[in-house]
Amino acid sequence: MLLYGPKLQKDDLRDIECRTLVMVGDDDEVSLEHAIDFYKSLPKGELAIIPGTSHGLLIEKPQICESVIIDFLTQEPVQTIAPIRRGVAKAGKIKS
Repeated sequence: MLLYGPKLQKDDLRDIECRTLVMVGDDDEVSLEHAIDFYKSLPKGELAIIPGTSHGLLIEKPQICESVIIDFLTQEPVQTIAPIRRGVAKAGKIKS
């Protein structure tokens, strides 16, 4: 992927129906714009940007990453107080 870039396109992600975590560092080699596009293309995507980390976020801040991953894997999604993306998409007003 480093030499040729990702092969996945946004349309490839729209069919993924399971809850999916996108996690990147705030100084990652994966651009924040790309991570956000990836997240927005996943119908049940959730986004975590780990502050003060690069592409080595799992090594640089393992406790924070572990906490985010464990929470994602063991907890149901919470009903957010002021949903924008998920709330509107659920109502069928926009496509994610």
